[in-house]
Amino acid sequence: MDLSNRIVVSSIALLTAGLTLIGIVNFTDACRLQGATLNGDPLEGWSHKLGLSETRSIVHQPVDSLAHSILARDDVFKVDIAYSLPHKLDIRTNEFDPLCFVVGKTTGKLFGLNHEGRLVKLNSAHLDWERPVFTNVVTGDLFSTCNDSRIRVVIEQLEALRQEKIDVYRLIDGVDFSDYRFLQVLVSGLPYHLRLRAQKLSNDMQRFIDFVLLYDVDLTNVKCIDLRYDDMIICAQGSK
Repeated sequence: MDLSNRIVVSSIALLTAGLTLIGIVNFTDACRLQGATLNGDPLEGWSHKLGLSETRSIVHQPVDSLAHSILARDDVFKVDIAYSLPHKLDIRTNEFDPLCFVVGKTTGKLFGLNHEGRLVKLNSAHLDWERPVFTNVVTGDLFSTCNDSRIRVVIEQLEALRQEKIDVYRLIDGVDFSDYRFLQVLVSGLPYHLRLRAQKLSNDMQRFIDFVLLYDVDLTNVKCIDLRYDDMIICAQGSK
């Protein structure tokens, strides 16, 4: 059998197998829904609580309306529903991937922050210390958003850095929000901090790197480098 005939036969076999699987899932009891889990735990009385049918296939369940009803709850901000073949639905709520960490100013609690600036739970899989830590931020309840309007701007800037200039991103250990006039950025391995603008954090970081690489400047006694001005860079000694 030549190559072209083999390809045709293989394609027909795959198509037949696919149609058979679709038929099994849609028109037999082989994939009839038999249970549901909520955040990893088996859910008792799932058909009554969730409005699901025990007599229908897993792919014929009203998952869209289920998602909308779950999101209508005040304590749910995100819902993901996945088919766990052959017989279950896996429902996950409020599972966010943190883009950075934040330490509450008054509580001292460590949270994650997603792209919206929303406080999210952390687990061991999230503890990637390559991500910057925000400090001196007033935090509220879990899943609430931070009131400081700079938070979301800085997260967007950091994500752009992570995607485009990962080496620069990895230099940033922490971002201090204590002063409304500027951000105080801690750079890995350096004894001084940087004063940057929230809306131009990426640009100011690049200006700092260019400054250090291009000019032979003695920074031994410097405590702060101020990059808030487009036409100058200020190296300050002392604590101010």
